[in-house]
Amino acid sequence: MLFIESKVLSLRLDGPGRIRLLEGLRDKNLAPLIRSARLSLFNQLLLGSERTDELETAIALSAASEDQEAYVRGDLFCFSDHVFFVIFDENHGAAPVIRAGIVYEPQTTEPYRKLDSFCCEVREVILAQRESSSIGTENAEEPLQWQHGKPRVPEGFKRFMAKLDSDSLFTSSRKEAMGKRIRAASLLEDANARLFLRRAKEAHAEGYAAKLLTGDPLGSHESSIGTLEDAGLVGREVQISCRKTGHALFRLPTAHALAVVTVSDATCSECGCPVADEKVEEVLAPTRLASSLLEDGSWLISRLLFQLREQGVPESEIAVGASGGDGYGQMMANICGESFLLIARDGDLTPAFARWAIDQELETEASHLVLVATGRVHNQAGVLLHNHARRRVQAGHDFEMVLVDEAAVAGKELRQAFERVSQRILAEQLCDLDSSAGLSVSRLVITKFKLHQSTAGGGDNQDLSRGSGPDFLPSLRPRTLAAYASVIARSTHPLEEVIRPPATESFTGDNGGSTAVD
Repeated sequence: MLFIESKVLSLRLDGPGRIRLLEGLRDKNLAPLIRSARLSLFNQLLLGSERTDELETAIALSAASEDQEAYVRGDLFCFSDHVFFVIFDENHGAAPVIRAGIVYEPQTTEPYRKLDSFCCEVREVILAQRESSSIGTENAEEPLQWQHGKPRVPEGFKRFMAKLDSDSLFTSSRKEAMGKRIRAASLLEDANARLFLRRAKEAHAEGYAAKLLTGDPLGSHESSIGTLEDAGLVGREVQISCRKTGHALFRLPTAHALAVVTVSDATCSECGCPVADEKVEEVLAPTRLASSLLEDGSWLISRLLFQLREQGVPESEIAVGASGGDGYGQMMANICGESFLLIARDGDLTPAFARWAIDQELETEASHLVLVATGRVHNQAGVLLHNHARRRVQAGHDFEMVLVDEAAVAGKELRQAFERVSQRILAEQLCDLDSSAGLSVSRLVITKFKLHQSTAGGGDNQDLSRGSGPDFLPSLRPRTLAAYASVIARSTHPLEEVIRPPATESFTGDNGGSTAVD
């Protein structure tokens, strides 16, 4: 995914003034891509003559005299991990402006500082040439001050943020940033791990936790239990039970505490025998971390939050909703000015859950609705979501709905959705340069970064000459239709045809009858 930031400068430059500005930036080792290509063309046309500058000026004046499109609409300045652009925007509200910006990857270091530095270079060139009267400007006496572009924050995202108090925002931010919690949440992607922890919690509450260690089915899963222990999801305790009734009397955190009890005169409340003569066993107990993650599907929200940050979404553009105690989790993300509402439930996608998700989407006016449910999709829930998506599209909204059944798949779906949004916003920002370059500048920039990623990653180079086109270019179909089809696809396949991929680790117990829906 690519990000874009820009600033504006209220100033009008005439045709020759724009050329002088690009020339001054080239002297500062900022080579304008489009102008360099044109000069190379002029040089070949004149067979190496030194009069290319005169030819360029003549063509620029000819375009202005014939009331054609401006000869210089802007330009690009390319670097390894970012691209600067300058666009002379004459249709920006009432007054024309110079728009300068940066397109960068999530891995780009200090993009805002780079943009500020670039804007300073542009300003210095304008000031220097204004003093020498070599650059034509209007409102030349006004001070040159860059202004930040209007923040693209959807109103629904603002309302969602307003509902969250500052304490909950701070707490969730600190909690989700803990490495131990992130690692534990990743282990809970395995449905068998979650089932085992729930059974351990129930057995622990009922006083029969010892069966989790003494039962036959557990013998082959000691390594998986060790993984849960290392992640802080389960701990071992000492349980004292009545030999006659089997009822758990109490539990101790360590075996060292057992010595204090056995030397005392304490007796069993069930049979009256000394506690030292009762049954002592080692049992498993879910930790507070496990209980916190399993409650209301918090582990699923933690995983989604980690995936958003992994894809470079700024922390300031993510808001995690407070848990309502109904088993549902929610969060929102602002991606390039478009709001994503993520609804998660560790369980089936039931009609009640679907109705709640639709209500949340209508309240927040999110243009993207992502539902993550680890169980099966109920038929009625699928119909409700299908009809809601159709109504939103028919009403003229640019709406996308995605249904996924596990956190790992959600990460891939989110990445693709973010790419589509990023590419569309990039095309809107750079389309002014398409006529000057003679091709789609946004696709040119996207391809440049894609090639850079494949080279830096050391992977196989992609063949961009294939007729089908690379997978990162925008689809020819409307986004709403693709999203609409994604809802239909998940409601037309019988559940019996869907096969869940094997888990990476195995834990005690079956899958509780849940079925994966792709």
